[in-house]
Amino acid sequence: MTMSHITQPSPVPSPRHASVPPFLSGGDFTYRWDPAPVFVRAEGVRLHDDQGRVYLDAEAANGTAGLGFDPELAAEAARRVAAVPTLPSFCESDLRLRVGRRLADRFEAATGTAGRVAFELGGAQGMELAMRIVAANRGNGPVVTFQGSYHGRSPYTAQLSADARYRELLGGGSLDVIRLPYPDCRRCPHRTAAGCNPACAESAIRPGRESVTGIPAAGSPVPLAAFVLEPLLNVGGMALPDSGHLRRLVDHFRSLGALIVVDEIFTGMYRTGPEWGFQLHGIEPDIVVASKGLTNGLSAFSCVWAREPLAAPDVFPPGTHSSTYAANPWSLAVVDTVLDRYEAWDGREEAVAALSARLTTMAEALAADHPVIAAVQVVGAVARLELAGPHAPELRAIATDRAASGRPGLLLASTGMAKDVLALHPPLTTGEADLALIHEGLDEVLRTFASRARNHAV
Repeated sequence: MTMSHITQPSPVPSPRHASVPPFLSGGDFTYRWDPAPVFVRAEGVRLHDDQGRVYLDAEAANGTAGLGFDPELAAEAARRVAAVPTLPSFCESDLRLRVGRRLADRFEAATGTAGRVAFELGGAQGMELAMRIVAANRGNGPVVTFQGSYHGRSPYTAQLSADARYRELLGGGSLDVIRLPYPDCRRCPHRTAAGCNPACAESAIRPGRESVTGIPAAGSPVPLAAFVLEPLLNVGGMALPDSGHLRRLVDHFRSLGALIVVDEIFTGMYRTGPEWGFQLHGIEPDIVVASKGLTNGLSAFSCVWAREPLAAPDVFPPGTHSSTYAANPWSLAVVDTVLDRYEAWDGREEAVAALSARLTTMAEALAADHPVIAAVQVVGAVARLELAGPHAPELRAIATDRAASGRPGLLLASTGMAKDVLALHPPLTTGEADLALIHEGLDEVLRTFASRARNHAV
């Protein structure tokens, strides 16, 4: 359903920033609103604050908690490392070997290719490790990404991420990044009333053939190093690249010598339907970065898989990379426990498909009732509500503030890069009753927004 032609009133002013305690930095997202909820308990899809208020988490703890909030996961992981809770970073353990074998087997099953895994902390660190493997094999040539991409905010990964805000305090970077047009078919300038325009397909093979694009051709003294992509552009507004277009790009840049690096930090572990987002598009990665879903949000951890021989000892020898806490027993025990839980979940892919169907029904019903929703799209367990203006921050604030009146608050996802997109990606285990409450809450939030907008326009 598309209603983007509807003229919307001027947006309601954004909520004021809360008072940040004098001992805390104000640089993170915790104090966007006043007051900032202080949470004390969680179970399933529900969070409870210190005032007894309830919140429904419709974004699964930043996309990490695919299994919902489950204290037993932490308790089981703690039991697994009771005897050896930590080790020096250069020490091997049965636990590390077991988790490494399990993850390597999963990637081999998904890709049909043997490979090796390496561990790091969060997503940005995983991306840095992946690019270190790229450099060891392809040198420090240009890297291709998408407009709207997001791969972290560290000094290195901020250069890969699209939004210039992430680099404002860092100065110029040394990484040669070339950005392809934003791969959102709904907003593509080439799109016509009849659908995809051949000009868009042509744009997929032009880079590397014409020097004006800035991408070196095959055989260049400084060859193209990597094509880095997300199967679904998370921070870019849950934009889903066209699979055929993406495959053409992968084939083209691989022909120029680039390694294909797939950022599965958000999309991995069944978020888009299959276990990995690259399976949704039918592409073959050389390197995969996974993170959030592997620990269900309980620990900072990322896993980088590289097909043979990209991370073999003769190419990537001991000491090429090191991180004190990358393979700490606690994080490994959490991954081991989470993998057990997924493997014991019979019919998990069918359950995700059922959740996807319910999200589709909900999103389409909301779009039918609320003109501010211009279009909807559901990919696996992710629902994208495209708005008729940059209203996502205001809607998110209204949703959170519901808890103050005794109704369940809603935690929703939106980003500074796509203020006209509201995203829903609840835990994969979300049941019909809780999803009905999320639907009811969203309907009220949208009605409140419409009422405020009318009053503001008077």
